[in-house]
Amino acid sequence: MDENIQILEKKVERSVFAGNRAAAAKELGKTGDSYAVPILLRALEDSSPKVKTAASEALGIINDPNAVLGLINMLVDPESSVKKTAIIALGKIGTPEAVSGIVKGFSDSDKFVQKESVKALMIIGSSEAVSGLTTVFSCSDSSLKKISIMALGKINTYEAACGLLKALEDPDNRIRQQAVEILGKRGNSDVLTNLMEMMDDSRQPVKEAASETLRKIIGVSEAVPVLVQALDSSDRNIRKASIDALWKVGTPEAVSVLLREIDDEDWYLRSRAADALADIASPEAALGLVKALDIPDSPMRKIIINALGKIGTAEAALGLVKALDDADNSVREAAALGLGKTGKKEAIPGLLKALHDPKITVQEAAAASLGDIKAKEAVPELLKVLEDPDALIHKAVISALEKIGTPEAVSGLARALENPDSSVRKAASKALKKVEKSGIALEKVKNLGTSSFEVSE
Repeated sequence: MDENIQILEKKVERSVFAGNRAAAAKELGKTGDSYAVPILLRALEDSSPKVKTAASEALGIINDPNAVLGLINMLVDPESSVKKTAIIALGKIGTPEAVSGIVKGFSDSDKFVQKESVKALMIIGSSEAVSGLTTVFSCSDSSLKKISIMALGKINTYEAACGLLKALEDPDNRIRQQAVEILGKRGNSDVLTNLMEMMDDSRQPVKEAASETLRKIIGVSEAVPVLVQALDSSDRNIRKASIDALWKVGTPEAVSVLLREIDDEDWYLRSRAADALADIASPEAALGLVKALDIPDSPMRKIIINALGKIGTAEAALGLVKALDDADNSVREAAALGLGKTGKKEAIPGLLKALHDPKITVQEAAAASLGDIKAKEAVPELLKVLEDPDALIHKAVISALEKIGTPEAVSGLARALENPDSSVRKAASKALKKVEKSGIALEKVKNLGTSSFEVSE
């Protein structure tokens, strides 16, 4: 044994003054020598709390597992300072046996001892420490549960997260909510499967807590596999949260998953996925939506068409042209209107064909979209329709010609002032006045023989 240790041993065991004994115990700890452990264990039996505290601190510094039993015995000491120091020392040693001792601190009447026990287990962070923290959820002390939840959140392992899941089963809503918040901030998806299993719990508060936790985790996750797994949930809100998260991610991988959701059994979620794809507006999204136009659900085809109209790319326009041949006239109408939103010249041939669709609503939509696109190429065909006495979309054609505004279009509007139908003449007159107010040059139509655009009687 080192001579210095022998000198310190004599001071610890023989000095009259407690302060001297405590100072010698501290010095023994600084040596880090295992020969000091038996001396310090005997010092734990000193009559002075000051000496016992110093000996405990020293044993924690030396960090020898042989000190665990002696330190555990200190947890029944009447002095809180002694118990707290013993727990800190056990936390530094950190063996499974030390953890078992620290857990005993939870039953102490002193809140500070309880708090120190939680802190020690958090520092250790082992699976045994996590298990020890989890035992708290079987007691009735809410304050102890709260600090244990915070500790488990800081450990941030899968085992700790599973411990937090137990808190989701607590009868106290405040405890459940704290666990939800900690798990949500943690953001790790490793407990996703566990949470989805909890969704089948017969206790409604537990189901709600699991659902809220899932949504929080999904909200901060950018890992597509995690979001795909969440789409298997029986909870509609969770599937919606996953779709929204994929929407935010927006990668080709996310687009691929969203396209699969077009077939979701829930109509709202199908619609949500289509909205997401429309907003992402990538070539992959457009091509995928075009392929999805083959699904048998007419309302869903209309939603897809609306999404394609928002995307507005050439690929989207060609898909909408394809939809002009749909068996459902409401789908064809939606496609014609969608083509107007794209503003693409690729839409014009299909819209010209749609001017002669069997359904008037489709014809009107085609005329409106040709006007929106300002399709100069469409003017001759629009004029034919305008001059056809059997056509029933004269007003829609007049509106389109006004928007296009070329001299040829204006000439056609002027000729419509002589139409036998008074409603057509009035519509043409209003359109021409709008053209005149807009400042569009009319020199090329002066040969019309009229200085104003009044309806002929």
